[in-house]
Amino acid sequence: MQATALSILCDGRRLSGGAEVPDDPKGLVLLLHGLPSISPPAADDMGYPGLAKTFADAGWIGAWVDMRGVRGSKGDFSIQGWVRDAQAALDAARTIEGAGSLPVAVVGSSAGGAVATELVRRGARVDALVLLAAPAEWISFAGKPEEGLRRVTEDAGLTVAPESIEDPAAWAAEFDEVSTARSISGVTVPTLILHGTADDVVPVDHATRIADRSRHAETRIIEGAGHQLRRDPEAVSFVFDWLERNLPK
Repeated sequence: MQATALSILCDGRRLSGGAEVPDDPKGLVLLLHGLPSISPPAADDMGYPGLAKTFADAGWIGAWVDMRGVRGSKGDFSIQGWVRDAQAALDAARTIEGAGSLPVAVVGSSAGGAVATELVRRGARVDALVLLAAPAEWISFAGKPEEGLRRVTEDAGLTVAPESIEDPAAWAAEFDEVSTARSISGVTVPTLILHGTADDVVPVDHATRIADRSRHAETRIIEGAGHQLRRDPEAVSFVFDWLERNLPK
């Protein structure tokens, strides 16, 4: 197995990202994070680089990116900007030696699920989509711009452009456009919707609302699982099995 950095450039901004590459990989998986938290991570949380290694241990190239404003990547947060960042990360991951001919899946966690769904809806060359605890809509963002700003700046520790702080209406309107429930109807690739019954961030009924608008989704509800499904062994194992069944050989 080999760890490699990804050269990701979007809107003139260099983004942090990398990949774990196993010998003879069977596919490429791009991992998209959700909104960060200002709370310190758990001691055993290896983050998305650690999750990428878990995928590589199972035979997949695991690629990850810090989208603008998150951890190693600078910039002001916008949800449309994150969609562009995701496309740039996918393009960079395809340049990994041997990856160009492999089947590709995008796995989006929480807000990253909304980004992943819109990315695929726009025509990204992807063979499968996996949504982990994705929100169906952004009620506190698009409906209440000031509350959305407060959540991303105070709870998530992100920055937004000064003009968006002065007048957040246009910034908040982007959440109407990058909404999982809206975007999923335009997704034609196999899709897995995974959610936990004990999710205290995105209620489990969001999974049903997304599934009701999808033409190609399989839904799996995990009893007792919380929000961070990327850290749930049962959820990750199910994703592996599902990818084996749904990605082209």
